[in-house]
Amino acid sequence: MKVIAAINGSIAAESMVFYALKYAQVQNLTLVLLHIENKKDNLDDVEASIKRITTLAYSQDIKIESVFLHGLPKQAIKKFLSSVHVDTIFCSTRRNKKFTTDSFSELLIKINLNVDIAVVHIVNINNIMDLSNITLSIKEDKLSVKKFTFFATLASAYKADGEIYSLSSISRQKLSIVDMHEARERLSTINYNLKHFMKLANLMSFNIHIKHDFTYNEANSILMHIVKSNTNLVIVGAKRLSGTLFFKKEMPIEKLMREASINIIAFYTNED
Repeated sequence: MKVIAAINGSIAAESMVFYALKYAQVQNLTLVLLHIENKKDNLDDVEASIKRITTLAYSQDIKIESVFLHGLPKQAIKKFLSSVHVDTIFCSTRRNKKFTTDSFSELLIKINLNVDIAVVHIVNINNIMDLSNITLSIKEDKLSVKKFTFFATLASAYKADGEIYSLSSISRQKLSIVDMHEARERLSTINYNLKHFMKLANLMSFNIHIKHDFTYNEANSILMHIVKSNTNLVIVGAKRLSGTLFFKKEMPIEKLMREASINIIAFYTNED
């Protein structure tokens, strides 16, 4: 089993690889640095990036390989993945206004590779190698084994405190008149439904707690929580945030990446 990190010679892509390194290291998996032929990429930058990452990997006893693919990206990726067993593909976002739209990461998501994909948006390079708090944002008690495993693996790798940030949808009007007893009952049910994940977390090498909130706008609530908390990284199950409403031009995941003050991983599982 291998972990793949897609690189293109950019600082954003090279920074993203550090998460993939930690993820591979804690599971004793091989990290594959993958570059797909693109006229926009400077090969000297790509090779220099590979050299720096490889040096770091060797210093931490992480198994590492590099692969260069040529031809049409869709066909090249599918052919390569048919010959290897992949745990997760890490890739970075663009650094401009449209972070994922019409991007390489969107291509990976749309071609149904039957593999989990972690799209990393880098805001702060300084804390990538030393995280103390990681948050997983979920909708109510909607937490899959794959999302929890990805979150728990990174939290274990960094020995960071973990937080499950559970958001319950509610209309703006109802939010202003929410009944406290009804709210407690609803949150108690969510805690009960998440109890198995909390039991598993207690057996792992990190502390974890659940934070609840009610919201009529998930992206805005996550952004506000980032400001109020001391979290260094937010992981979101990204599929539900990647759609657009007919009266909005921007996907919620794009808004989240554009306005967040910390790094974000948009996690797409092949079960979604």
